[in-house]
Amino acid sequence: MEFKEQALQQADYVVGCRRWFHAHPELGTKEYETTAFIKKELEAMGVEVQTFADITGCIGTIKGAHPGRTVMLRADIDALPIQELNECSYVSQTPGVMHACGHDCHAAMLLGAAKMLVAAKEEIHGTVKLLFQMAEEIGTESRHYVEKGCLDDVDALMGMHVWAMVDSGTANFEDGPRMACSDRFIVKIKGQDAAWNEPHKGADALVGAAAAVVALQGIVNRINAPDNALVVTVGMMNGAAAEERLATEVELVGTVRTFAKDFRKQMPEIIKKVATDAAAAYGCTVESQYIFGPSPLINEHTELNEIARGAAVKVLGEGCLASLNKMTGAEDFSVLAEKVPAVYGYLGIRNAAKGIESTHHHPLFQVDEEQLQYGAGIYAQFALDYLDKHKA
Repeated sequence: MEFKEQALQQADYVVGCRRWFHAHPELGTKEYETTAFIKKELEAMGVEVQTFADITGCIGTIKGAHPGRTVMLRADIDALPIQELNECSYVSQTPGVMHACGHDCHAAMLLGAAKMLVAAKEEIHGTVKLLFQMAEEIGTESRHYVEKGCLDDVDALMGMHVWAMVDSGTANFEDGPRMACSDRFIVKIKGQDAAWNEPHKGADALVGAAAAVVALQGIVNRINAPDNALVVTVGMMNGAAAEERLATEVELVGTVRTFAKDFRKQMPEIIKKVATDAAAAYGCTVESQYIFGPSPLINEHTELNEIARGAAVKVLGEGCLASLNKMTGAEDFSVLAEKVPAVYGYLGIRNAAKGIESTHHHPLFQVDEEQLQYGAGIYAQFALDYLDKHKA
């Protein structure tokens, strides 16, 4: 069965849901109305819904008429702390909060997919679980669903993001690295107090920190292999309390982005050593902390990648597959993908002819809504094709 025609029939429903979500955005972990809306829609379709007492988001379960494996489709549902500047009938009604990334689209597309899958239950060999996930923008909150055992019975997982760098009518489900990890580090440079006119009697933490900032940049091109994409950025330097005294403590806060899982594990020690050696030249000592965020997102399961590409072609047509370079942005879908074999892709929603070209996280972000019906179709097609391929 192919869902292209059914997807076209869901256009009004999917766009209507997207506009409701867009007008009622909620920040991560606070998606109460959003979850209630999704639950109501799923239950109206006859879908069993699981909610949680301590977190937002929900899971719908569609059991096919025949036994088989279990596949999960994931959509994130949270908005961003951005004041919307668009002028439209469904503009955000919440000051300072906006769906500026497309998660409203994802939730709407997955609801559309649910409608199609419910109608096709007699052809489903297995079970489809629909994860409406909270708080993707926070970083690793998807772990809660893993910790609650929501993926324990899942055999395969698929996620998708509307993407402003990909043209409408196309989609991307490439093999290999798609997004980087997103880790943080905090380095405290500690010196010794002295007056500004007798610096030799102390240790200037500000100078030690400056040396550490420069030295940390050397990790990228002197410790890291040239063929491994790596970003090490110090974004904040905090310290120095008086202009007539040497700084006794300066804090550096930064981020690390890489696709190399093994090299990533070495970064805490590398950062500590490089900063320590640089600061020691000025008599300072170092304390460091490394906070692991979402891991790299890598499409490393060939079978799932091929099923996803096939689903896109069935819904969008031949020639729809677009190329997209790997990106150093992050996506906490990777936390789920560490638990279950998974594939992640991008649905094009850029349409220059319509003036829809703003990037994600921009107060004027918009999408080509005509593409959302196809996103719903790709979700549904992937689930059916995966289960059909593995039917007993």
